Amino acid sequence: MGLENIKGNTFLYKGSPATLFYKDEENNVYIIDPGQGSKRPKELKSMLNKLNPKKSIAFITHYHSDHIAVLGEGFSVNEIVVSEIDAPAVRDPSLRALLTFGYMLNHEDNILPFKAKAINPTKLIGKDQNTYGPLQLIPLPGHTQGQLGVITPDGVLYAADSLFGDKVLTKYGIPYHQYPCKSVESLNLILNMLSKVDIIVPSHGPIVNSSEASQLIESNIKKITEIEEEIKKLLVEPMCLSSITQKLTSIYKSEEPSIGAYLLAENTIRGYISCLRQQGLIEAINDNNIKWKITK
Repeated sequence: MGLENIKGNTFLYKGSPATLFYKDEENNVYIIDPGQGSKRPKELKSMLNKLNPKKSIAFITHYHSDHIAVLGEGFSVNEIVVSEIDAPAVRDPSLRALLTFGYMLNHEDNILPFKAKAINPTKLIGKDQNTYGPLQLIPLPGHTQGQLGVITPDGVLYAADSLFGDKVLTKYGIPYHQYPCKSVESLNLILNMLSKVDIIVPSHGPIVNSSEASQLIESNIKKITEIEEEIKKLLVEPMCLSSITQKLTSIYKSEEPSIGAYLLAENTIRGYISCLRQQGLIEAINDNNIKWKITK
């Protein structure tokens, strides 16, 4: 599998996650989300050598291990760039596990589906920074708090994990979002900027022309809001987190059930609870266990 030129100086390395390359006029190469996999470090090195860059910059859209693992496994670059919000979890694998799965687990624990070593960023993106070199940056919080989308000068938007392909939405039952309400806001932002880009690249899913992207975006919004409505129905009666998770994972079943997948679903449901609580739609009840109940 090699690099596919999708437009101008923007190239795609297919995978899950997909990796985007952009080569600027000064011969610098930006590698957006280098990813994971035992073969990928060698493959990325080969691709990078063919582009023969003056400088190589890894741009990390968010801290999840499947997007950064190769940077600790032999794939070397001149710079590593990430948002200042997500940077602590890039540096600290234990914090990354806590934020991703909801438990302070050893990042090498065999129940975790994704693992990556500590990565030390060299450049941090501030909350008001909207460019890095030739790249336009779009805050897309929700999947993580500091997730960034990237638009190359060729009009290609790398949407990271703000947007999933249809197969991923079906496969995992409950798509992972740390803050689902923020994810809906980010999806609406992408929907409103389709006229300004030509191609959208989800990290996990096929690339799509902007003229055809609205259906996929709306499918993602529908899935998030559908799960929220199901939670509201459940919380007519007080219910604890584990019971909510058990009910929802029986409705929205993963095609690859595992402890790791269950932890991801449970942590997403924590996010729904946080959103509903901030909106004043649920209340906490102390019944020798924390239970949640709809208020409106």
